[in-house]
Amino acid sequence: MLNGKLQQIIDVLPVVKQLFEHDVFLAVMDRDAVVRGVAVPNGEKPRVHVGDTFQDSTGVLYDVLKSGISKHNYLPKEVMGEALEGIIVPVKDGGNVVGCVTCTFSVEVKEQMADITTKFQNSVNDINSSIHSVIGGIENLSQMLTKMNEMTSNVETDVKTAVDVVNKISQNASRSNILALNASIEATHSGEHGRGFAVVASQMGKLANDSGSSAKEIKSTLSTITTHLASIIASIRDANDLAKEHMDHVSSIQKILDETLVLAGKLEEDVKIQ
Repeated sequence: MLNGKLQQIIDVLPVVKQLFEHDVFLAVMDRDAVVRGVAVPNGEKPRVHVGDTFQDSTGVLYDVLKSGISKHNYLPKEVMGEALEGIIVPVKDGGNVVGCVTCTFSVEVKEQMADITTKFQNSVNDINSSIHSVIGGIENLSQMLTKMNEMTSNVETDVKTAVDVVNKISQNASRSNILALNASIEATHSGEHGRGFAVVASQMGKLANDSGSSAKEIKSTLSTITTHLASIIASIRDANDLAKEHMDHVSSIQKILDETLVLAGKLEEDVKIQ
């Protein structure tokens, strides 16, 4: 014969079920874990039926019936076809445990949300890691461009120094040419005695002319190099500015990702609490 306390609870199960916000599954069991009454959400099929002996692989149900202490219980999907979570409350009559009431609800959606949240968080972490790598690469690029700019500026300075040297050579060649011309004139005035000196003066003039021509060619080449260096320096500076601009954009993205990670963490905590 069914215990009177259990029967009273079975009689009010439909009313009790309406007190819960969640779609809960209520079951009343006797001391032997035999189901005596059930109440399920509208449109749902009962997971246990009256007369069934409930087999709790977790052992929590039997602990409650033995100890008379309420306990939280979690049933994995393998037990009832979907993950369930709830509480088992002992029913006592005269101090003796005569059965229990189980109140469970599905946590499958909750677990799916937790899984999605975890995957989302992992994806954001992967993206964040990639962003860190990009930032590191841009920083290295910026440093390399800065060094290249310094090296190119040094080369430009060296070229300007070389131009100054070539200008001096050109000036000396011009003076040498004038001296050779004067020497040739003087040699002519000296007659027979100045013929040998006239040959030397002629050769000096030719050498001065060759030196002047070579200096002009070198100066022209250095001028071209200077123009190219100026273009290279301008390009390096533009590239460096662009790298810094990208760095700012990437840093903004990283900040957003960091905020997203915080929100994902809070969402994961909220899902676990619910």
